[in-house]
Formats: sequence, C-alpha cells, structure tokens
Amino acid sequence: MSQNNTPIFITEADLREHAGLRDGGELFFAPGTRFTPAASQLLSDKHITVRWRNEDGQIFVESDKGGQWESVHPLKNNNVRPKNGCMLCHSELTSKPALLTHLDDTTLVPKTHPRITLRGKLDSCICYCVLLQSEITGGPSTLSGFIADIRSYLGQVLQCEVTGAELPLPALGEYSSEQVHRWSHQPLKYLGHDHLLPDVTFGPNVARMNYLRAMVRELELLSCSVYMDSMMQVQREDMVAGLNRLSSAIYVVMILLLQCERGQSQVLEGLGHEPA
Repeated sequence: MSQNNTPIFITEADLREHAGLRDGGELFFAPGTRFTPAASQLLSDKHITVRWRNEDGQIFVESDKGGQWESVHPLKNNNVRPKNGCMLCHSELTSKPALLTHLDDTTLVPKTHPRITLRGKLDSCICYCVLLQSEITGGPSTLSGFIADIRSYLGQVLQCEVTGAELPLPALGEYSSEQVHRWSHQPLKYLGHDHLLPDVTFGPNVARMNYLRAMVRELELLSCSVYMDSMMQVQREDMVAGLNRLSSAIYVVMILLLQCERGQSQVLEGLGHEPA
C-alpha cells in the first residue's frame, strides 16, 4: 500500500477534539498518518483499534510480516472467502441464490432468518446515526465525540453479531458504562435536568436524538427474541445488555444536547465531578 510522502501527525489534543474516545472503540485514518507519543499512549490506554482507510474506501491493517499492509474486509477484519454451505439442504452450493445470504463464513440461510432481520435493523440504525451526525454540528467537541462513540459502538454491535465476538458494554469518551448508566437513572442529580418526554419544544436535534434512542430500544427488544431459545435462555446476553446500555447512553447524550442548546454547556465540564 502506498503511503503519503508527507505524514500527517495526530496529537493527543487532535484526538480529544475530533475523535470519539470510548474504551475499546475503533478509529479510521488515512494511510501515512502518524501519532505523537502522547496520542499513541492515549490510544493504547483506551484500547482503541486503529485502521487505515484510503480514498477508495479500502481498509488496511498491518500484516504479521511487519512493515507491510494488507487489505481486509471492513466488517470482518479478514479476507476469508465465505463458503456456500446451505443451512436447509446441508450441502455446498455452486452459487448463492438471491433468497439466501451468509450467516457466517460457512453457512447460508434464508434472508428471513431472525439474525438477518436483526442485522437489517442494525444497518438502518447505523445509517440514521450517521445522518444525525451530519445534522448536529457546531456544538461542543465533547458532545460530538459522544455521538461518534455511539456510531462506533453500533458498528461494533454489527461486527460482533456477524463474527460472534464478545460485545463489551458501551462507554462515552472517558466515562465508563456504569457512570453513564447511573446518569441516565438520575439525570437531575448528575446532568442538571430531569427526565425528558418527547416534546416539540425541545427542538429538532433533541427529537432526532430521541428517535435514535427509540430505534436502539427496538433493536434491544428484537435481540431478546432473536437470542432467546425455547427454554427462555438468552444465548447472547452480551448483545442484549450492550443494546440496553446503549439506549441509556443515547438518552444521556440527548439530555446533554438539550442543556448545551440552552446555553448550559458547563454541565459537560462537571461530568467527572459527580455529586455525592
């Protein structure tokens, strides 16, 4: 992979100003980007995965050979070509029918499969989150970072659904899932505003954020039915718990957004200093 002759250096301040920094997140940069020591340490401390995306949209990772790069599938992080093992007939198909799709790298299932339905809903939710990001601009960088964290986490939910990897609980920037969950239950105490019900007087941005929250709640409910077996046992508690906490995180950001639009952006500065 060719790299820029003049590398772009990203500082710790750049990351804090422009990037979502949730623990375990993922960030994309142009090939040739370099990081200052402080920025590298921040990425390491936050367990953030860095991948490289060129102008053609190709995703690259550093190969095991060292100093070399290889292109990978954006969702799977590998180039394993899926097999066409049919879940219905239990045989390998020479070509994939239009009514079937890959559940994983080995199995084809009908597109009516519950997990495929869940992925479709996730896809719609991710699309709406990006639309929301493009419309809510110009506010405090901390708030923009929180919304970027939400978008990043939705992508991780989809990735974990496809690969079977364990889904961690969502965080917002430097704040843990437990902190954010606590804020969502007592917003007046921690965020300076009591619980919100949908109301036109809160404005379009808060309405958009609330719609995203409702979409994630629908995803959570759908995941409960998808992952629950005939004995009422949940097979993917990590997915259900992650989506549950994500809706709480979006609710927190919605209240913070309202506060900032009303000129109370100082509430962001007090997030790390919780009252007793």
